[in-house]
Amino acid sequence: MRPGQLHPNEFERAILRSFGSVLPSLLPRIDGLQVLSRKFTGVGSFTHFQHDETQPVADEPQLGLNHAEIHVPTVPSGLGAVLFCRGDYPTCLELFTYGDEAWDGVYDGFSIHPTA
Repeated sequence: MRPGQLHPNEFERAILRSFGSVLPSLLPRIDGLQVLSRKFTGVGSFTHFQHDETQPVADEPQLGLNHAEIHVPTVPSGLGAVLFCRGDYPTCLELFTYGDEAWDGVYDGFSIHPTA
C-alpha cells in the first residue's frame, strides 16, 4: 500500500465485501469510497471514510465480523474487524489482532474464510 492512497486497498475492500453479507446495501457503495485517513496502532488499524454528515440517518450500526476469519501470515491468531456506519454508508473500519500479537499493517498473503 502506498502512502496517501485515497481509495480502499484490496484488503479493505475484501473485508468490506465480507460485511456485505450482513448489510447487503453496503456492497454498491464499496467502489465509491474515499479514504480520509488510516491510523495503525501496532495491534490494529482505523480506516476512516468520507461520508455526508449533513443527511439525517435513522441508525448508526456497528457491525462485527463474526461470520468470517481474517488471516494474515504475520499474525498467527488472526484479525478481527468492526465496521462503523451511518445508515448503510461506512464511516470507519477498525481492524484488531487477537491475542497479544503486534501487526504492522502488512496484509500480503491475506485470506478471509467464512466461519461455521
